[in-house]
Amino acid sequence: MSRIPGFTASPGRLGLRVHMNGVRGLSVSARVGTTGVKQDQDVTLASFRQKLEKEALDAYIIPTSDPHQSEYPPNCFARREFISGFTGSAGTAVITSSSACLWTDGRYFLQAADELPESWKLQKAGLPDTPKISDWLKDNLKDGQKVGIDPFVHTVSEVAELESTLKTKGIELVKITKNLVDDIWDEQPSVPTTPVCTNDTPQSPDIKWAGVSAKDKLTQVFADVAAKGANSLILSKLDDIAWILNTRGSDIECNPVTLAYLIVEKDSATLYIDQDKVSSSDVIDHLNQAGVTTKDYKEIISGVNSLLDGIMFDPATTSIAVADAARKFATIETASPVDLKKAKKNEKEIQGMREAHLRDAAALTKFFSWMDIATRKGENISEYTAGAELENFRAMEEGFVEPSFPTIAGEGPNGAIIHYRADKDTARDIKAGSLLLLDSGGQYDCGTTDVTRVYHFGGDAHQPTDFQKEAYTRVLKGHIALDTAVFPEGTPGHVLDAYARRYLWEAGLNYLHGTGHGVGAALNVHEGPQSISPRFTNPTPLSAGMVCSNEPGYYEDNSFGIRIENLLAVTPKESNEFNGVKYMGFERLTYVPIQIKMMKLELLTDEEIEWINDYHSEVWEKVSGRVGDEQIAQNWLFDNTQPIERPAASA
Repeated sequence: MSRIPGFTASPGRLGLRVHMNGVRGLSVSARVGTTGVKQDQDVTLASFRQKLEKEALDAYIIPTSDPHQSEYPPNCFARREFISGFTGSAGTAVITSSSACLWTDGRYFLQAADELPESWKLQKAGLPDTPKISDWLKDNLKDGQKVGIDPFVHTVSEVAELESTLKTKGIELVKITKNLVDDIWDEQPSVPTTPVCTNDTPQSPDIKWAGVSAKDKLTQVFADVAAKGANSLILSKLDDIAWILNTRGSDIECNPVTLAYLIVEKDSATLYIDQDKVSSSDVIDHLNQAGVTTKDYKEIISGVNSLLDGIMFDPATTSIAVADAARKFATIETASPVDLKKAKKNEKEIQGMREAHLRDAAALTKFFSWMDIATRKGENISEYTAGAELENFRAMEEGFVEPSFPTIAGEGPNGAIIHYRADKDTARDIKAGSLLLLDSGGQYDCGTTDVTRVYHFGGDAHQPTDFQKEAYTRVLKGHIALDTAVFPEGTPGHVLDAYARRYLWEAGLNYLHGTGHGVGAALNVHEGPQSISPRFTNPTPLSAGMVCSNEPGYYEDNSFGIRIENLLAVTPKESNEFNGVKYMGFERLTYVPIQIKMMKLELLTDEEIEWINDYHSEVWEKVSGRVGDEQIAQNWLFDNTQPIERPAASA
């Protein structure tokens, strides 16, 4: 593509730079070492069934998760992806001698239908007619048959639910320590060996951004453990461990974590990790100052066996393998105290998130202005190339480490695939007249970003359809409604979900994903325990310091997708206190223009127009100074933050 005058040259624009470990728009073949074609998936399935028969099993469950319940497992643990060919981040495979099923949620229905071979059946989780996995197994197996699982990748809670349902039919759940998928995976990637980072590297936050030392965090967490009558706490979640130790790693793409377990005791902690990852003097000193010793990763079970009564672990995040070892002693099985502490960001962490979003806004401004000029000049830019170029723009920003998740750049019908991932060979072109859904984010030394914008290219000469504008505007109205919500402290996220859906519901429209997820501070882009979704089973209140996404959407299958996403920090609001209850609201963290061209202005109220104008005024004020002397970017930002008015009523 031609270089656009007015931009500083970068390797990406003079010769496309694509990081294979950064841009996740790759086929399963590139990620897990297989050919990725559906015919080979059938061969793999046949080979696995032979293994089932050899082990005298009638079914086997293969979840996405690794031993740490990671949403995005490292490639060596991408077993569900290897066996099924489905590359989405959420799903569970179940294989019997005659059936192969994959359960996934509404974000992935279209993607799974496209990627799964014909020999697999898609089970659309969450729909009324779709059975739970345990119920499906009960209905499809006979009394006395056996279901196998790897106990290291299933949590205590999952196993309890499975056993409770299966035993009503006399079906046995069998724990097999050796994962059966590994036995047929000839080119399984090696376990990652990247070193842990500490304060003096750009990949790890120092106290400037972490706010609290690792030693103090360990002390605070153990106080909560002791208050429950426990003597130790087992942590398996990788982001929990990274947060409490103020360390970062790169074992998993887009997630700055390292494979490890941590056992916290009074005045000490033991980190179970590949010893080569913590061999540098700065890492050793950092851990010593926090009172942390290290042992080999594979010694976790023997480490648990050496503990005394009073072992605490979270049954929702701890594997049944680790729990079985702990249950030889008295245990306290309850939610980890780390989750809420990590979710409620301190002021330093919030400052870091603000800074990360301003850096990110500058990168997105440069990207969109480049795309806008290129498409107006008649250039075609593939979805795959757009994702790679966006990473290049982010890489020019201070403290950028990597994307915070695989970029979703969906043109036209691909925008309707909620977690679409472009492939270099099949990516659609973005050109004048294209409607692009771009969901992306960055990991910076100071914070994590996640932003979605929908942009229609080609200037005034090309216009979206009336229905696209209506859908976009209804999504925007819901976005504004949630952004401006005020609610009593103690309110869980599911109470607010309808704010974002109301205007879609009024037109008989909806979307099949949650409205908001938690986000880590220079950590995982998806973080709990809070969420904003219709699932009323999550009672976690939205508390001060929590960061959530605000991302309503609408998806017209095989046509287009709409999603508008900002990140919000929960903050106290000045208001009356009714019966002593304080009220909460949100602080916006994301500052990227929302395209005016896509708005159907007659659907907006005066208050909503005022919100849009105020938001764009803030965007210009906060971001214009960040794009430097690149005049094209400045011009684009100026044009896209101009105030709007309601169209004059016709006579």
